[in-house]
Amino acid sequence: MSSRHTRLEAADLDTAVVHPLLPGQLAHHRALLRTPEQGAAVWMSYQVAGPLDVAAFVGAVRSTVARHAALRIGVTTLDGEPVQWVRPMPDDRRLVTMTQVTANDTEQFTRYVRSVLAADIKRPFDLTVEYPFVLRLLRFTPTLHAVLGVFSDYAVDATARMIVVRDLWDAYLGGRTDADPADADYLAAVTGQAAAADSARAHAVSAYWRQRGPWLPPRCQFLPGLGGPSATVAHTELLTLGGDEWKDVRERWHAAGFSTVQWLLALFAATVFLMTPQDRIVVSMKLNGRRHADQGVVGMFDVVVPVVLDRPARPADLLVQVRRELMSATSRRNVTRQALDDMWATAVRRLGRPLHDTLSMTYLEDTADRDDADGGAIAIERGAYTPTLLRTVDGLRIAANERPDGLGVRLTVDGETMSQATFTRFVAAFRARLAADDPVSAAQATDGGPRLTPLRAPDGAVVLVVDLAEVTSVLDSHPAVASARASVEVAEDGGSRLAAEVTTAEAGVTADELASHVRSHLAGRPYLAVPVRIAVGSGTAADERSEELFMDGVG
Repeated sequence: MSSRHTRLEAADLDTAVVHPLLPGQLAHHRALLRTPEQGAAVWMSYQVAGPLDVAAFVGAVRSTVARHAALRIGVTTLDGEPVQWVRPMPDDRRLVTMTQVTANDTEQFTRYVRSVLAADIKRPFDLTVEYPFVLRLLRFTPTLHAVLGVFSDYAVDATARMIVVRDLWDAYLGGRTDADPADADYLAAVTGQAAAADSARAHAVSAYWRQRGPWLPPRCQFLPGLGGPSATVAHTELLTLGGDEWKDVRERWHAAGFSTVQWLLALFAATVFLMTPQDRIVVSMKLNGRRHADQGVVGMFDVVVPVVLDRPARPADLLVQVRRELMSATSRRNVTRQALDDMWATAVRRLGRPLHDTLSMTYLEDTADRDDADGGAIAIERGAYTPTLLRTVDGLRIAANERPDGLGVRLTVDGETMSQATFTRFVAAFRARLAADDPVSAAQATDGGPRLTPLRAPDGAVVLVVDLAEVTSVLDSHPAVASARASVEVAEDGGSRLAAEVTTAEAGVTADELASHVRSHLAGRPYLAVPVRIAVGSGTAADERSEELFMDGVG
């Protein structure tokens, strides 16, 4: 049994009105189906120094939960489809868990609070029987409290977290404790987005993404001579700009006509192009999917869309390309996951690699968080109890948080994508560009590793590189293969495709079986791909079969 005070006795759906999930909620639902152990990722922590009025704080929480229906949703599956419904207000004991902490000193109290927050972050929510939040008030003395909050990704995205924080402290400082539930705004957003998903505009958006797919790289490859993968551990680096340095950099970016997110994406892409042989990369961008009518509504509205960037002929062209492609992706961000899957399926079939979401970026303009002493008798400090967490990461990720007084950039990579040595070089190159006058200049990547053969799009752009010797070796390792030879040939549309000529020692071995054999060796080998065409000849049969294969495993 869960110890959370937000737990319900039962999920009563007999009288509830259920609604579809928002696109961002559906994406989170799919992620949980793949990795059920994934926990909550949205949280807050505050130190409150001074005589906190506990009753007024509980009233402020009550007001905030009443105001935002997303904090009261349940999620379950009916007839095979995920649905949500809005629950009534919980009672006060379920709103806030209050704990008197006995500790020897403030350092011990801080360690305990951090351990509590870390445990809440790791513990998954069961929204069939729980509210989608946990709020805790821990008291050390009458003048020192810790406020902790953890929210389910079904209910709260980064923008929603800012709204919740703002409303919570505004309600406390303003003495607002009204508790009449307000559901209309959230339900209007849910039904409005469901209707928009079936509109003519939505069909045009899906068509746009589907046609982008034929020559997109299914993963970003980093040059083996720069270090290569070495371990499964994640590496993280935090870069910050503050004070006059941040003011000067931001003014220079904006004077050039570019927003912070556009400039940072250009820096990230320029650094990636420095270390990849590919001429085309795809950065998965997490964007705010709220429509104009949904601004200010708490909920999970974040959506992830691909931003496609090509190595520029001139470095200065990259900023212009980033602005164009980011605006194009943003204007078409309300796309179904199925349309994106269809887009990627085409690339997977053409290039012989399953999809690996290698590059990703998130950006938040943090304008509503609390870190001040304007409450009169109390001082509110955010982030005072940030726990040390073992971060899980897949690929190379950049997360940027812009505040009026500074910029924080967190770069994280898993060891299978990039070694510590390569990541150190990547961070140094990114850091050098962060405050430079000419940030996007980058030399052409050079290969210090094995001989790699490019697969090119019809326009000549390198979209993947393969090690033909490795492909041949894996085919030769099949027990029924007598000899094999991998090669690159021109496809019907002028692009490249990977092919193989195989002679078997026995009849009956199919191209599908050989492709499955290669596919089983792909893990941890970024320069290995499945031949799209495999010609099979048998030493005991006169016939030869040449088959064009179709990759599976998009996801």
